[in-house]
Amino acid sequence: MLPEASPSEELGLKSLSGLLARFRAGGAALRISVVGEGRPLSTHSELAIQQLAQETLAVATARAPGAALSLSLTWSAQHLDVLVVSGVADGGREPQTAPSIDECFRHSRDRVLVADGVWRLDTPPAGGFLVAATLPVGDGHGALPPVGRGSDPAGARIDR
Repeated sequence: MLPEASPSEELGLKSLSGLLARFRAGGAALRISVVGEGRPLSTHSELAIQQLAQETLAVATARAPGAALSLSLTWSAQHLDVLVVSGVADGGREPQTAPSIDECFRHSRDRVLVADGVWRLDTPPAGGFLVAATLPVGDGHGALPPVGRGSDPAGARIDR
């Protein structure tokens, strides 16, 4: 179980170092990659990053203890791509009684969509999970193409 964040911690990308340090302190294997120069994010994007990090670490700890986890942040002029990949725990696949992986990441998905981002969640047949999110940089207006708007009545941008 992850320790709770202290109330004094900042939101978004600024909170990642504390979250990741607590995860590593629990003995987890974590690889982090950052490519490109960081840019300002909207408040919605900052909150999406924080929610994604919290849920990813909680899911990895609960569903795949001991599995390797990688986090990649790739910056461009228009967006931030976030990729999280969790391997399979030493004991193999997770128990069938666990909540669905979609339910585990419900809040992250919602935050990414509110930030006008793109969300993708995959579960490879061998186990583990992959989460990919793309968030607009700057004020978040018009940075991403309108993916899925024509076919999704809610206007969500989900790549699945």
